[in-house]
Amino acid sequence: MGFKMKFSVTIFVLLFIILGLFSSCSSTKYVPDGEYLLDKVGIKIDNPEYNADDLRPYVRQLPNYKMFAINKTQLQLYNLSGRDTTKWLNRQLRRMGEPPVIFDSTLVLKTKKEFEKLLVNKGYIDAEVISQTDYHGKKADVTYQIISNQPYRIREITLDIQDTAVNNTLSNATLLAQKNGRAVSSLNSLLKPGMLFDRNLLDQERDRITSVLRNRGYYAFTKDFISFNADTTLMSHQADLEMVIHPSQKDSSHLKYYIDEVRIYTDYDPLKYGNIYSYAVTDSVKKDKYTVFYTDRGKSVRPGTLLDNCFIEPGTLYNDRRTELTYSAFSGLNALSNINIRFEEKERNDSTLLDCYILAMPSQKQGVAYSIEGTNSAGDLGFATSMTYQHRNLFKGSESLGIKLFGAYESISGNFSENYWNLGGEVSINFPKFIFPFLDKSFKRRMRASTGIAASYNYQTRPEYDRILLSGGIRYMWQTRLRRPAKHQFNLLDIDYVYLPYIEPGFEESLPTNARLFSYTNQFIVGMSYSYSYSTSIPGVFQRNAHSFRASIESAGNMLYGISNLFDMKRDDNGAYALFNIYYAQFMKGDLDYSKTKYLDKKNSIAWHLGFGLAVPYGNSSLIPFEKRYYSGGSNSVRGWNVRTLGPGSYQAVEGQTTIYDQSGDIRLDLNVEYRSRLFWKLEMAAFVDAGNIWTIKDYEGQEGGQFKFNQFYKEIAMSYGLGIRLDFDFFLLRFDCGMKAYDPGQSGKDKWAILHPNLTNNFAWHFAVGYPF
Repeated sequence: MGFKMKFSVTIFVLLFIILGLFSSCSSTKYVPDGEYLLDKVGIKIDNPEYNADDLRPYVRQLPNYKMFAINKTQLQLYNLSGRDTTKWLNRQLRRMGEPPVIFDSTLVLKTKKEFEKLLVNKGYIDAEVISQTDYHGKKADVTYQIISNQPYRIREITLDIQDTAVNNTLSNATLLAQKNGRAVSSLNSLLKPGMLFDRNLLDQERDRITSVLRNRGYYAFTKDFISFNADTTLMSHQADLEMVIHPSQKDSSHLKYYIDEVRIYTDYDPLKYGNIYSYAVTDSVKKDKYTVFYTDRGKSVRPGTLLDNCFIEPGTLYNDRRTELTYSAFSGLNALSNINIRFEEKERNDSTLLDCYILAMPSQKQGVAYSIEGTNSAGDLGFATSMTYQHRNLFKGSESLGIKLFGAYESISGNFSENYWNLGGEVSINFPKFIFPFLDKSFKRRMRASTGIAASYNYQTRPEYDRILLSGGIRYMWQTRLRRPAKHQFNLLDIDYVYLPYIEPGFEESLPTNARLFSYTNQFIVGMSYSYSYSTSIPGVFQRNAHSFRASIESAGNMLYGISNLFDMKRDDNGAYALFNIYYAQFMKGDLDYSKTKYLDKKNSIAWHLGFGLAVPYGNSSLIPFEKRYYSGGSNSVRGWNVRTLGPGSYQAVEGQTTIYDQSGDIRLDLNVEYRSRLFWKLEMAAFVDAGNIWTIKDYEGQEGGQFKFNQFYKEIAMSYGLGIRLDFDFFLLRFDCGMKAYDPGQSGKDKWAILHPNLTNNFAWHFAVGYPF
């Protein structure tokens, strides 16, 4: 505790020193005479459909970046440097900082043209953009005022399609309709009469129609064959549109292409083979017009697996979507890498046939990884090591086998005669398909699925007890092969068995009821669960908005309870059934989590999260097993508290007596808001506010004040605030957060409001984690 307090005080002192240095530096220190620092850029627009944040990306010159949209930290860092750039410190400060943005009047003119172009493309052809520059000292402020004026709207849309076959294809796809003998756009079109004359939508309509035709055999068709003629000479700011689909050549129709043969190469190395014709084939398997070619490595992947993942069918029309599905399916096979799909026209008079070539390289078949690390559990020092073996093509169907052996040792309180050992292993096999009866073959083809079977063994020994944990299960994961972000996971069977060969009587009596019944006694947990997740976030890709949603439900003990009732088994003294004299748990548990991130610009974003969970014991259980209960506090919860030190409810923890078993619950609530701001290099800062707690559904002994009550729970929602710093390496993120308690429901009276008397000893917590908290 003393180290943490000294460390915290040091951080705050350093922050005050840095802020003092910043405030003492002039923001125009490196602005040359006769030049101006661009201080502010304002945007005013009379159109409620747009706001300044939407238009800011079109500004050609923006002022220096503001951290948290408040302070120009990077400019101040730059200004801290001296003029002698031969000194290391000055070079580093300039590298971390940002030089002043010198006002450039020519970029104001370019910004005005960008705004005008944007509005014209959106249908506001008569829009006006006025700029005003105000100077104060060596700083300049620029304000853009945008007057939209009356926009142009589409009055009528007609189509001119000279190719009869293309016209019929689009008509059959219900993309066209007829009016007064002329083809007009249908209800499926992106363009509708009365809508704004938006040129961006015209381009999207070109892409849409191109996609429709390429999915119906028109392999050589591109959007360059589609153009629009617009008549804007009409009165009342209206425009008539004519969409023209041009022939492929003068008086020539577009051709439909059919797939003739599909050839799959499983060992194609472009560096080894100059082209597919020099591929060293030693064996091949042919089925209808599919052919799989192998080299001297043999049949590394079964032909059936390859054909099951190929959606390009000989004898059918070329289809872009089927090509994308095939590429995605082959990329999902662990046994293959570097997937490439090519098409070649037949070298004969009939030029409407295509041969498909699917080229792939084998992945590294097997691998072994080792790890060793030091551990520190509440002052007990030790080490942990593991060895992991992976086989990526076990049965030549891209099945993955994983075997992990691990061990850990800790010296309890530095006494080597009393130690803790943890030994065990895990085995898992993952199949890249559904292994389940009664599923329709077409359903399996539509889904990108996997079936996992896993088992583990864990032996723990301490002076107080020996414990063995066995677990296993069958898991299904799937999502549609189309580019949709929804994922499903169904655990058909989850089995956990806990066996204690030995437990010290005195230690057992000292345990809380929950721990004694569920963590330190022989027991079964047999159940199933389902989870659904949906996320629009793409790592490394800037998006205006991104959100994610996760829902899960889990049940346990129902099958065993039904068997116990069916055979009229005897209950124990607590009124619970036992299977082979072993207690089993029965409960239902559900969780909901939603988070959203709004990007203000490329360096600033706001993220918020809402989470709720409920676990209910019934039938054979009066308590939820400890491993399945909720906890609060920690790096992903209310960060003003250390992990498992908050709640339940208004429960008052007693130092030296309260255990993690006492601070667990059946209901959880999490509310988080975080402002994220990029700095220099890989650094990012964050400011956050967290709220939440856990509660019990019953008034359990030893958890006084923890029961959820509708007229009381809102007074027991804890709150904290804090700052964080992150290192974002794109493929993973390291996070360090410091949180302060603001409202502590575990205290009484005025002591609840910890924000009024911040204490770096009791009201402070810091966390180190990997990845964002939500």
